[in-house]
Amino acid sequence: MVKNIIVFILACTMLTSCSYKPIEKEAMPSESVVSKENTNLQGTNFENLQLPDNYNIKQFEGMTLNFIVENNLYASILSHESEEFSEITGINVKIRSVDFDTLVQKVNLDFIGQAGEYQLIYVDPYQTLNRFYPYLEILNPYNKNANLPQIKGFPEDFFENQTAVCSYFEDDKDVYTVPFDSTTMILYYRKDIFDKYRDRFYLEKGYDWTPGTSEFTWERYYEAAKWIDENVPNHEVEYGSGLMAQQHNSIFCEFSNILASYGGDYFLDEKVNTLGIKTFEQIHVLDENFIQAADMYKKIAGVSAPQSVNWNWTDLARVFRDGDIAMMANWDENYTYVEDPVNSKVAGNVGYAILPYGDVRSANIYGGSGIGINKYATESEKQAAWLYIVWATSKDMQLKVLKHPEGGSLPTRKSAYEDPYILNQINQSDENLQLKHMKAVLNAWETDHIYLRPKLSNFYEVEKVLISNLHNMIVNNLDSIDTSQKIYDELERIKIDE
Repeated sequence: MVKNIIVFILACTMLTSCSYKPIEKEAMPSESVVSKENTNLQGTNFENLQLPDNYNIKQFEGMTLNFIVENNLYASILSHESEEFSEITGINVKIRSVDFDTLVQKVNLDFIGQAGEYQLIYVDPYQTLNRFYPYLEILNPYNKNANLPQIKGFPEDFFENQTAVCSYFEDDKDVYTVPFDSTTMILYYRKDIFDKYRDRFYLEKGYDWTPGTSEFTWERYYEAAKWIDENVPNHEVEYGSGLMAQQHNSIFCEFSNILASYGGDYFLDEKVNTLGIKTFEQIHVLDENFIQAADMYKKIAGVSAPQSVNWNWTDLARVFRDGDIAMMANWDENYTYVEDPVNSKVAGNVGYAILPYGDVRSANIYGGSGIGINKYATESEKQAAWLYIVWATSKDMQLKVLKHPEGGSLPTRKSAYEDPYILNQINQSDENLQLKHMKAVLNAWETDHIYLRPKLSNFYEVEKVLISNLHNMIVNNLDSIDTSQKIYDELERIKIDE
């Protein structure tokens, strides 16, 4: 499957969900436009930015910008690279890297109070953009102002579905954020275990259990996890599988992959999974594919680490890195975490693949976010924040984050995939890959594999219904039909209250 997307990238004809079109000279001029005033930027991270003639790069010297962001790969690298940004511009950027729950809480409180404490904001489409888009600065005027730095090629140089999810709400008129990162859920598995026991498993089960093919279904995931539990000594690996089934956003994300793989979804409203809508009308949780997915999730829970009913994605990644589980669905940004040669017990022994197939497809939830400007910042702070966004989302910075030893976050810009380093990685055999997760993520982005979750203004209430019922179903082994009916009834109440 991954060969398909590799061919598309090389040919510059990405599938329509990613809208990868030929990059023409007229439509996508070089970013390398250094203003006359800033000829000293050669050899820095600024040298290819499009800056207006006589633009004063030091005009905001002494200003401090607070950037609140989820603790992830991109933020980690930017915290180092921002030192050069500060040296060149004189702007002090304080990156406040926090966990997901803290991020949502702090951003929401800042917006509600109209405090403007965080001028730069990591905007989650499903937790912040959906609810607080009126509190974000509209960015169209900035990118159209010839007297300000420009994001060359926006939106054409960004993947269409990622831009729809991250940048807009309801329609594509107002730009609220620029796509910043591209986190996607993929399958991590202990390649050393799968290689060592492949022949023995084949003799017993009659099929190759290597993940990544259409034959590796959720049913076979279950069988592989169960077999590992029963046949592989605990000193090699204790459990075949682990979940992120805590009563937390993590269980919603995990279950969504299984649900979409069986052809299901939560709602059927137009644009609910892309541009987003304020509320829903068409609830879809009583459908047979929802029941089928719920039954499969319960089945997998039965062969997963028992403690994992109370794990979120961070807990799951830690236990996998410690060598205690053989398979997990988790965000691709955990790549450098599990490959850390100093602290990870499984570094060098991990395989990466798209998630298992249901009856319809492999579904891999996309979790990228955008970077935006707080509407309640001062006018000068907004312009300084815009300069930072232009720099942070440039092709050069995206490639720097990808290539960094602690990086690996895949670019949201199409033109970045023409870089020789990426092309070399795509053409390498799996054994020689430096970025071993890249092919799995690109495969997950294919039209038939990517899953975009519901984007609703009232998602906070919706999410509470989903995570509490899914968690209770797993912990208490509740009937899937009863669970789906309870979810439906509670969602109906939300709809009536709107």
